Amino acid sequence: MSEHRKCAQDRKAEIAETTLRLLTTIPVEALSTSRIAKEIGITQAAIFRHFPTKDALWLAVLETAEARAIARWDQALATQKPPLARLRALLQAQLLLIAETPAIPVLIFNAGRITAETTIRPVHLRVLAGLRQRVVEQLHAAAAAHQIASPSPEDSGDLFLGLLQGTVFRWRMSECRFDLVTEGMRLVDIQIGLITGHSQGDKQ
Repeated sequence: MSEHRKCAQDRKAEIAETTLRLLTTIPVEALSTSRIAKEIGITQAAIFRHFPTKDALWLAVLETAEARAIARWDQALATQKPPLARLRALLQAQLLLIAETPAIPVLIFNAGRITAETTIRPVHLRVLAGLRQRVVEQLHAAAAAHQIASPSPEDSGDLFLGLLQGTVFRWRMSECRFDLVTEGMRLVDIQIGLITGHSQGDKQ
């Protein structure tokens, strides 16, 4: 691989990462390529050299967020702990990721506010489906291990995902005035307690 190509790839990654960071404080619909270029210290034309269209830029940003999420999820699940402990670690990893990168829920849960909606919708769906699949897999494993008696791991999975989304929404609406991870995990433990019949979730 040539040095020129490596530099181009590095620049594309920098543009995507910078866009993701700026979305923490700038609404999706208000973030312009000129603002991104100014933040990096390059020209707007340089942005379009790497991303010929705004759609291409949004796609790269979503794929950057997706890669970051998958890495965190898989790291959380790379343990020999019981299924419910892995589930708890997975949900905690998602909350930590959002706390560190608040732009991720902006991108994932704000369909219709990005002009490149048609282009990025497949990534939206892939990210949501990827997290749901991992959550449901752990719930199926927990049922097989007799950790839970839930009649439907799929329904339980949707409840956990709704819990996370609702907590993130409250956090964003409060301008991040409470600890997302602490509050989210408090509710996760309550939900785990409900499906196991205990007053608190399984933290083993």
